Amino acid sequence: MTKKTDPRFFSAYGDRIKSEFHTTGESLTQQHFKEECDIKTIIKKHDRTGIIQHVASGVAQYGDYSEVNEYRESLDLINHAQESFDGLPAELRKMFNNNPGEFFEFATDPANAKQMVELGLAPSPDPVMETPEKAPEKPVDTDESEG
Repeated sequence: MTKKTDPRFFSAYGDRIKSEFHTTGESLTQQHFKEECDIKTIIKKHDRTGIIQHVASGVAQYGDYSEVNEYRESLDLINHAQESFDGLPAELRKMFNNNPGEFFEFATDPANAKQMVELGLAPSPDPVMETPEKAPEKPVDTDESEG
């Protein structure tokens, strides 16, 4: 069977074809919200109160975002972190469920510093060289009577 195609070209400016839609079964539309969603009712409330109820229900968030990086910088930072994590041996990645975020939490916790050195992920701290206490200097004999 071949499907016949309509040779007409349809555009937004051409004739419209009317079609109907009939809901079969129970409708999921909640009719008790009809008045709340009617634009005329919304505008009447605005005229009385000066507030559009639908917009006023949002929560405004304010903060100092001057330290936030640009999107591209942030994306590059995340990609670099992912590449660095992917460069670790598979056994180490498995320890952190292959999740760079879990690794970051572990690596930045000062309590895990010793474990990071044991895993070879951090340099071992330089051994503290104890300086020997200097022996008290002998007093210089100013006696010239020796002879």
